[in-house]
Amino acid sequence: MDTYIEYMVKRKSGPKEMAIRYLCMFLIILSVVAAVMLMYPPVLIITVGLWAAYRYLVYPLTDIEYEYLYVDRSLTVDKIMAKEKRKTVATYEIDRLEILAPMGSHRLDEFKSRDLKTADYSSGTEIPEDAEDMRYVMIYEGGLKIVLDLTKEFVKIIQNNSPRKVFFD
Repeated sequence: MDTYIEYMVKRKSGPKEMAIRYLCMFLIILSVVAAVMLMYPPVLIITVGLWAAYRYLVYPLTDIEYEYLYVDRSLTVDKIMAKEKRKTVATYEIDRLEILAPMGSHRLDEFKSRDLKTADYSSGTEIPEDAEDMRYVMIYEGGLKIVLDLTKEFVKIIQNNSPRKVFFD
């Protein structure tokens, strides 16, 4: 029987992404005002071009969600841009998993000295000290460190299939 669970995480827009969005919106509004005041066709063409660039280039790259899908010993991470475009970013086989533990767990200490490439598919938010951190670190065979926001239910299902490699502490 296949095990199936999915979970969606919204990536928080950082200050850089928000600054780019606001700058683009300011330029679009400025060009609309200039087009209305000048009644000059090239300004209208520039306005339409700026809007199209914002709509199809800037906005999708600054509005990102990740969907984790676990199906029968395989974890797939999809990137959803602007709630319209979906792209499978990576697929990880749980058999090749070295460890899955909460961020900051003492069980990850032995991996700190390794030179690992990091893939961050989490929400990107800083967690206050008094709040529960839902971020988990998955060390994957081949020198890859993957950061994910997972619920306890999601981790429990992975633990059922790989009990000696998954921890909750």
